[in-house]
Amino acid sequence: MPRCYLLALTSGSSLDQLSNNVSLFNLVEQINVPPDAPPPPGGVLPLELHAYFSFAASEHGQAFELRHVLVASTGLETMSDVFEHRSSTTRLRTRTLGVPLPPVHGQYELCVDWRWSGTESWHREALTWPLTIAPLEQRPAVTH
Repeated sequence: MPRCYLLALTSGSSLDQLSNNVSLFNLVEQINVPPDAPPPPGGVLPLELHAYFSFAASEHGQAFELRHVLVASTGLETMSDVFEHRSSTTRLRTRTLGVPLPPVHGQYELCVDWRWSGTESWHREALTWPLTIAPLEQRPAVTH
């Protein structure tokens, strides 16, 4: 059974072609949203979701589906699109662009769900990433 061993939300990343190492830039735990701003196109925030998985040798080459879910403290869930992956080694790094924008401000846990392709039930990994969606506070105009 695949196991997610790293879950992170970043503003960017870089892959070193020679060493195959990844650098993550600006880990994101809070997003400040202007109070009257229109939602971004497609209802997603332009951030990167990184989910790294390990697999047993017997699972190599098996297709599986992945989705990201923002779970509010109230239990409300906002889900991303579903993406299909296949690992040919014992580890797989995924980078998904776009965080689904929840309908209300508040405290969230970013979760990752996966299932084998062609099956119905999802498995939610225990690993989560905290995320706060907060209204941007208006600062008073400075007058001198």
